[in-house]
Amino acid sequence: MEMWFTWVWIIITTTVLLVLAGKMSRMQLFSDGILIDDFMYPTFIPNDGIKSIELLYRMPGVVMRINGYGGLKTWKGFYKMKDLRRAVLYLENHNKGPFIEIKTTGDVYYINCKNAEQTTQLYNDMKSTVKLVDESKLVVIPKLSQKRSIVVVVVFTLVLLIPILLIPMLI
Repeated sequence: MEMWFTWVWIIITTTVLLVLAGKMSRMQLFSDGILIDDFMYPTFIPNDGIKSIELLYRMPGVVMRINGYGGLKTWKGFYKMKDLRRAVLYLENHNKGPFIEIKTTGDVYYINCKNAEQTTQLYNDMKSTVKLVDESKLVVIPKLSQKRSIVVVVVFTLVLLIPILLIPMLI
């Protein structure tokens, strides 16, 4: 009986985590920056730290995932690029462009939506909402921390393991 419960618990908690990790990120544009509302990798990119926003039709080469989620189409998190720099990806479809590249004083972000029309619309909205500052007035943004995703994994592991460890004691 306890073995059955253990496997059911593992399957349910793993499914919940995968669903939450793969959930589409919400982008909100404000007069002072861009809010990326994501379960594992939320961030706010202030305007005064953005160097450029470009629409790319070809994604730069990705070498490996450092800390992130890689589904069939969705890539989110920290990835190492071909030029050996770290980038933060919020890609709903890594196979199809276009891609929005946001270069900041801290990180480089790549974003796209499920289809080209949504990505192009988001890019146009960013270009009209986000006011880039003069190069001399740029503020250094610290690199995005990986702490939240690590905390999520630790909490998930505890939620997964505590019932597994407690059930044999209760039976």
